[in-house]
Amino acid sequence: MKRTGEFVLTIIGACFFVFLTLFGFMFVGLGDNNEFAQEMESIAAEDPTLEGVDMGALTEMVTAGGWYFIVVSILAIILGIVSLFLLKGNKRPKAAGIILIVVAVLSTLATFLVSIIASILYLIAGILCLVRKQKETFNTEY
Repeated sequence: MKRTGEFVLTIIGACFFVFLTLFGFMFVGLGDNNEFAQEMESIAAEDPTLEGVDMGALTEMVTAGGWYFIVVSILAIILGIVSLFLLKGNKRPKAAGIILIVVAVLSTLATFLVSIIASILYLIAGILCLVRKQKETFNTEY
């Protein structure tokens, strides 16, 4: 049985996770950018509600959040690739489906719904892996 649909959905989902990784690297770059820190300080100086906020801690949080998104999305990409190898040649589609569904649910929760599109694609691919059955061929010779 060809598993083209599962392959395509998993690859597209992995591409979305690559974009999320790039998004995380953007946050890491912003945390290391002095102009960003200065801009945040000037915004805080103008806004009286942000008077006691430490901008150094805020930029550290932005950097840590970037690394968090990078780690979560790279794990999702790696597990997506593992599921592709399990699907290749229709070796273990059930295991691949379970991996894809677990990754979809956990990555959605871990990224606070930021990875919802990629997770939906993984979820659909995982459900297809579990639902589609191999057609049985009967020997009709007597």
